[in-house]
Order: sequence, then structure tokens, then C-alpha cells
Amino acid sequence: MSEQAKILEEMQQLVMQILKTGTATVEEGDRLDELEEQMLKQKCYRPTDTQNSANQGEEIAELFFNNDMTGAINKMIEYDITPEDFFGFAAYHFEDEPRVGMFTKSFIDNVNTTYKSRS
Repeated sequence: MSEQAKILEEMQQLVMQILKTGTATVEEGDRLDELEEQMLKQKCYRPTDTQNSANQGEEIAELFFNNDMTGAINKMIEYDITPEDFFGFAAYHFEDEPRVGMFTKSFIDNVNTTYKSRS
């Protein structure tokens, strides 16, 4: 499991605990802040040179959203971003974006297979 996946998993567990109890302790709030800070240091959040994207993860997402799977996978390989990291980023970063609905299990499996065959 990648560092990013571990961060996301811990964040999810904390959020579920907070939802379960209905309140967050100071420690839980502080830990969520720390985890978010760590998340922003992950590969998908590195700046990109493109004008349409603030970071590498957004750049890759836009390629997928525009039906350029080959271009997206090429960027993932170029930026050394695994499918696990990208799709974790997408689920977190684009949680309110309807277009992430295109990232079905079948779609992700296809990306994984193609990525592994090319990297």
C-alpha cells in the first residue's frame, strides 16, 4: 500500500469515527489537519506546467475526463504516479465532481492492466 493510500485510509477511519460519535476531539481534528498536510505533499499534488491544471493529478484527470486514456496513462508513467495513487487522489480531490463516476471498477481494472503493460 502506498503512503498516499495509507493517509487516505487513516483519514477515512477518522472521519467515520467522528460521524459515529457525532463530534470530533481536538486530537482527531489535529490529526486530520496533519493528514491533509501530508496528503498535499503526495505526487498527485505536485505542480504542473499546464495552464488548465493546478497539479499533476488534475492534469491526468482532465485527460481521462476528455477520453484520452493513452495520454493519461502516459502522464502517470512520466510523473511516476501509480493507478492506486491516482484513483485515491481522484476520489478525495474530486469527491463532489460528477465526472469521477466514469472511474468504475471496470475502468480502473483496464487502466491498471494498461499501466502495468507499459511501465
